[in-house]
Amino acid sequence: MIYLDTGCLLKLYYPEPESAKVARLVAAQVIALGLLHEIEFSNAIEHKLFRKEATLDQARLANALLEKDVRGGVLHRPAIAWEEVLADARLLARTHTRTIGCRSLDVVHCAIARHLSATSFITTDRRQRRLARAIGLSCPVV
Repeated sequence: MIYLDTGCLLKLYYPEPESAKVARLVAAQVIALGLLHEIEFSNAIEHKLFRKEATLDQARLANALLEKDVRGGVLHRPAIAWEEVLADARLLARTHTRTIGCRSLDVVHCAIARHLSATSFITTDRRQRRLARAIGLSCPVV
């Protein structure tokens, strides 16, 4: 199972720069979908509506495509031990943020991916990629 930062997950369901690159990287693989993804995905789509970057039809389509992939098994909702993940995220923040400059949710995503033993971590964020690699996650450049 691979893990995508929410920004990359969004690129699979709403056309953005690098959408094609992300799609090629994840082709034929099962992708983890956690509650944090779902919150951030919903908020990102709604924010696109707020900024007039998307139409209501585009937003509905993005949500429908995501749900279709959940039903089809492309996206998998694994059990996440949140207390363990958040404790790990706190440790990662204390260990790496002063040298890498990570944001809180970037640290949480890396902790989740590590907890799930993700085979690959996909992000377009340079700092998040540095953290992922620092904790032993495979993280190809998008």
